[in-house]
Amino acid sequence: MPIDVGSVRGDFPILDRRVGNDPLVYLDNAATTQTPTQVREAYDDVYDRYNANVHRGIHDLSYEASIRYEAAHDRLAEFLGASGGREEIVFTKNTTESINLVAYAWGLSELGPGDEVVLTEMEHHASLVTWQQIAKKAGADVTYIRVDDDGRLDMDHAREVVGEDTAMVSVVHVSNVLGTINPVRELAALAHDHGARVLVDGAQAAPTRPVDVEAIDADFYTLSGHKMCGPTGIGVLYGKRRLLEEMDPFLYGGEMIADVTFEDATWNELPWKFEAGTPPIAEGIALAAAADYLDDLGMANVRDHENALAQYLLERLEARDDVETYGPPSGEERAGLVAFNVDGVHAHDLSGILNESGVAIRAGDHCTQPLHDELGISGSARASFYVYNTREEIDRLLAALGDGESMLTDYLRSDRFSPDVESHYERSRTAEGLADPTFSKTSQATTCGDEGRFDVEVDDEGVIRRIAFESESCAVSSATASKLSESLVGRSLEEIADLDGHALDLFDGQIPPLRVDCVEGPEEVIRLAAREYLDARAGE
Repeated sequence: MPIDVGSVRGDFPILDRRVGNDPLVYLDNAATTQTPTQVREAYDDVYDRYNANVHRGIHDLSYEASIRYEAAHDRLAEFLGASGGREEIVFTKNTTESINLVAYAWGLSELGPGDEVVLTEMEHHASLVTWQQIAKKAGADVTYIRVDDDGRLDMDHAREVVGEDTAMVSVVHVSNVLGTINPVRELAALAHDHGARVLVDGAQAAPTRPVDVEAIDADFYTLSGHKMCGPTGIGVLYGKRRLLEEMDPFLYGGEMIADVTFEDATWNELPWKFEAGTPPIAEGIALAAAADYLDDLGMANVRDHENALAQYLLERLEARDDVETYGPPSGEERAGLVAFNVDGVHAHDLSGILNESGVAIRAGDHCTQPLHDELGISGSARASFYVYNTREEIDRLLAALGDGESMLTDYLRSDRFSPDVESHYERSRTAEGLADPTFSKTSQATTCGDEGRFDVEVDDEGVIRRIAFESESCAVSSATASKLSESLVGRSLEEIADLDGHALDLFDGQIPPLRVDCVEGPEEVIRLAAREYLDARAGE
């Protein structure tokens, strides 16, 4: 049966809050979902009734905590289709730690020169950066499966890339930017045909659709609790028992040992040998409650509800000439998210504009900077949905989008901003760079998708004669770069190296709190540039 959204929304009190004068429309679920009352009650119950350390105390509270914590592992095994039960389920902090656990505990011992790790171009930094750095340590190579123009994996290219030298294929199950649902079962079969292992990043998949790790034949599968109605600080690593038994621990300390002498130690049984120290007890028990909550709704229903909302938004955005969307086109199943850009409006500005109407979305590169580079964009806006979202909320988003660039002008002219922000954004005084600068400083802020460069010309006394910038940043950062550059001409590099709050003062502090970072960012870049230049001169 379809999800009864009206009933579901009653489980999430936060959805009743207002942002300014408007009801909250929360469309940032790919980053973190909200937590229902049932899960919060399970969490509170730990501290209200049986808060104690697990596996260590010969008293009732410790026994009860241990039983429930162990049962939570069994519940997540059931949720993921892992017939091996708790011995195949390791609790971690999040997906990132789960991937790092495999990369360090398996990768450093198994990878070597001549081996290859195969990733995709749509990988989250949690996977891409981790395997990139582990491969460097091990002397292995990293290759990437291409993404086609419609945001799908090029499986012909996958069959070319995965070969006899491939030791690990790490693939995102669902892209957090494109919404693409990858053929992970086919990729696992391809990898296993060549004797490679497979890790599936399920951060966006496990919360949104049925997952059966044994049907996929994943060697490892990861997820984060805070993306599936659970608390933060809890994640899951599923691993085939045989592989987990062969692997050494990732972290050492208490709980994960069986026997310790002054000379050596042996390890506890699975999964505890990978859970060093006091584990996330309340978080793990609450995550099991989240699995119960989602299973009661039906994961197939969750999948269908998200897809319907994504299609509804995608169809309407595709009909606009001033909007570009990313990933599979409407009519093709996707996860419950849509990434897009509006012509002439930086995604960070768009997020700020929508927030004025109570609509919460994400903006930036969503921890997929290389993918955005391949798409030829610095960042994107992303609306993502969950079990409590409605078409009416999407209509609120669409209404708030307004008429493209005109909404940006209206936003910057509001009394929340200094008039100089709109003035310097529309008529920059120092844009387009310098032909022959003394030094330049380029910066990328991956959290928001800002990119820019300062060019600086300095005289023999270390005083700035000219300064200019080029920017693909948000309107507020671009305006700041303009006004800041104008104000620094005639100042010494020593003064600039000590700047602290100067940019904000230029606007008399008349900047919305949510956008203060956009003002401080350019100042930080030019301050660092001055310090680097002075240090280089001192070392000559």
